[in-house]
Amino acid sequence: MKSLLTLSVLLLSAPVVFAQQITNVTTTPSPLRACVPMSFNIIGTAPPGMSFTFINSSITETTIGLVIEASGPASGSSSFNNPVTSGPFGEGEYAVTISLEYNGTITSTWTGNLTVLPPIIPNVGEANTITVCPNDAPFSMTTRLNGNPDPGGIWLNPQLETMPGGMFVPGVSPPGGYQYYFNIPPPCETNYQSLVITYNENSSAGANATVSLCTESGAPAVELFPLLAGSPDAGGTWSGAGTSGVFIPGVSQPGAYVYTVPGIPPCTDPSATVTVVGATGEDAGTGGPALFCFDEEAANLNDYVTGEPNSGVWYAPDGSGIALYNDPVNVAAYGEGVYAYVVDAAPCPADTAYVTVTLDGPPCTIGIEELEPNGAKLMVMPNPASDHVTVEVERRKVTGEQSIVIMDVNGKVVLRKSLNSSGNSTKQTVDISTLVPGAYMIDLVGCGRTTAQRLMVR
Repeated sequence: MKSLLTLSVLLLSAPVVFAQQITNVTTTPSPLRACVPMSFNIIGTAPPGMSFTFINSSITETTIGLVIEASGPASGSSSFNNPVTSGPFGEGEYAVTISLEYNGTITSTWTGNLTVLPPIIPNVGEANTITVCPNDAPFSMTTRLNGNPDPGGIWLNPQLETMPGGMFVPGVSPPGGYQYYFNIPPPCETNYQSLVITYNENSSAGANATVSLCTESGAPAVELFPLLAGSPDAGGTWSGAGTSGVFIPGVSQPGAYVYTVPGIPPCTDPSATVTVVGATGEDAGTGGPALFCFDEEAANLNDYVTGEPNSGVWYAPDGSGIALYNDPVNVAAYGEGVYAYVVDAAPCPADTAYVTVTLDGPPCTIGIEELEPNGAKLMVMPNPASDHVTVEVERRKVTGEQSIVIMDVNGKVVLRKSLNSSGNSTKQTVDISTLVPGAYMIDLVGCGRTTAQRLMVR
């Protein structure tokens, strides 16, 4: 901090002693140079709680005049140090007058001299013109100017846009004239320096790219060349994790695949890298047969698929998309046939679970329980089930061999188990763990007329 030269405090001629006085003024920074913002630090005494407001200034080539307005209590005394931002000023000597005004009356005036030293102007170097190859390494443009320029300046590209860091990236940055300067406030003038950059002709391997590819065996092979960014020339060679330029799921490994083409002297051979990130597909689950009434308008087909994610879409037998996961499906309208639950597994192929729908009736007999004369009543618990079911039978006659049979939706018997009791009422556990999930019919044989029951296996 630098005290101004030739210090004097001027009190107004009157027997009144004012409580508001300026006792000294210093400047920041010190020493002060041209074209640098600065502050006058006004030091003095005033009543506690006094506030100060800069109200006007008068500045010429040789003089600086400031007036500070004070407001607040008029009695008491405490010190203050009030900074006032000013400048920047040009090089030279200035006569300074700073006054303190209270309620419209100048109570104290400080006068002194201010010396402003010559400015320190950063070196922007000397102009240069260079030629680079499109596949050269990035470089700081400041290092390519002549004349040892100072670092820390600002670079503008040919479109006069600021370039943070001043880095030129060959193959990405455009050719043309680049400007280097330092932001210097008036009255000093900002100097600009020019660096003109042109490109040597060279072949192109394209630009780097990162892609996600399926690694599951059986997925389609993928050509790597179309995955390169930019405009690569054909006829180059591949190296890295594989050398064929074809990614074969289940054989090729994720990693970096480098494509290189011959360069045009004096440029070196350009190369670009395709980085492959491995991805696995999605399992759509396992579907099975389903039996519904002929007039079913709100079937939940996901009840007949196991292990499926909730991201799939249902397609009707005619191939039209009809529902999302767990949405009701109007099978009465779309009819019998194979319904597909398709799960997008990109970048792997989509996976599909199939449910074959059969419609019963008219009339519909699914779920009807009936005790026929000389027949039997059949109850199945739990339903749906996965491992075992309990079959409860009430018979009117007990003659001959009697069995429990389970049939698929096509009427084929897939499981048969003999009844092990000769009484009119019996309960028996049946192991169904070998059945694939889906819809079945369970019935009695040898017990007279019965009504088959629908059984869902999960």
